[in-house]
Amino acid sequence: MKIYKKHNRETWEIEKLNQIKDLLPNLIISDIGAGFGWFEKHAKDANLVWQPFDYYKKTEKSTIWNLNNSAPQNSKKPGLIIFLEVLEHLSNPELGIKNISNHIVKDGYILLTVPYIFSAESKVEFLLKNKLFAFQEKHLPEHHVYVPLPHVIKFHLENNGFELIEMASLGTFIFPKFRFSYFFIKSFIHYLLVKFFIILKPDSEGNTLAIFAKKIK
Repeated sequence: MKIYKKHNRETWEIEKLNQIKDLLPNLIISDIGAGFGWFEKHAKDANLVWQPFDYYKKTEKSTIWNLNNSAPQNSKKPGLIIFLEVLEHLSNPELGIKNISNHIVKDGYILLTVPYIFSAESKVEFLLKNKLFAFQEKHLPEHHVYVPLPHVIKFHLENNGFELIEMASLGTFIFPKFRFSYFFIKSFIHYLLVKFFIILKPDSEGNTLAIFAKKIK
């Protein structure tokens, strides 16, 4: 597991894009879960063709794609897929990955991120509340329904023709703001627990799990 303390999911994917843009089998990027289209500029800066998809249409340029189904008929097969913080929203994640695998060309790449279920913060949440960080009842309205265990994601990807290149944690845990109050004391105790787990396992510092893979068959 690699560690990127100075990266969030966007900066990690931009860095990877810059590393592989000359290796892509074609110039098309499928941005699945494109949201309001933040990645369009980066695709254009790399002289690539941005092809956005989403479950809900947040920009007029996006095409609706329910990942329980095959890609829309008028879509082009990409050389790169951007898949940020979407997998945990899928009721049938392996079917979604299968449909993505059928959408991408051989030797294409996928950049995928999800909440890191083994982060130090998640461990503290489980220790204190017996609940998983980002996967509690209050997160159901966001449709956080799939707990993305790293080895299970790897299994789904490899089952559908991908080879894992990199798995990494992204981000740094930030010390709570200093205030003389009960809430500061509570935050400070929480901070000490988180730091304890980070010392035990340094790659648990980040809250985002990033996966870089290649379609090999």
